[in-house]
Amino acid sequence: MMFNPSRVPDGMSIFEFFPQLNKHKIFKKSAGKELDNEMVMYYVLCMYDKHTPFRTKYRDILKRKVAVANEVGFETASGGRFVKPVEDMLKGRNKTVNLKIVEYVRIHRSFKYSYLVSVENSYYQIMDDVMAGSSKRISELKNVQQELEDTMLDLLNQDDNQFVKDMVLRYMEEDRIQLRPEDIAMKLSKGEQAITADEIWQ
Repeated sequence: MMFNPSRVPDGMSIFEFFPQLNKHKIFKKSAGKELDNEMVMYYVLCMYDKHTPFRTKYRDILKRKVAVANEVGFETASGGRFVKPVEDMLKGRNKTVNLKIVEYVRIHRSFKYSYLVSVENSYYQIMDDVMAGSSKRISELKNVQQELEDTMLDLLNQDDNQFVKDMVLRYMEEDRIQLRPEDIAMKLSKGEQAITADEIWQ
């Protein structure tokens, strides 16, 4: 694993043991007073790292989420169900946690993320041609769409939660808007500071 939580000594913060994590402000941001941020970070690493042992042990994505949440030690209510904030996190309904996931898969699998951006760009270029009347490219569009879906699933360790996938796409769009050369040049010409990708999610 890129950051193996099992290596963190008892009583030591994961952010202290892996100071590289502190470079990404979203990792330090609270996901809500009911969710311990250290535990959330453990969850993200164990769930979305390409080499997490949970991936081979639990092929079913829902069972994997539950197993990781249990291993991390998230609170359960009567009947063994997780308390609502944890349930919301597992269902992709916590925006801050989703942003942590997106940032982690982006830095952890940067080549795959870059490939995803390239595939998405190709998809929209082909779509423009199809909408302009090039019906010959429809089958190509379908193939690229499937590649986009497959790459997204691979990036997210087979998690097909729509909330998380939407967050990845939104991140990519914000990344593209803020980092296009013409946008950076325009900001600099106005005396404004160009925004980095990390600053988008502050």
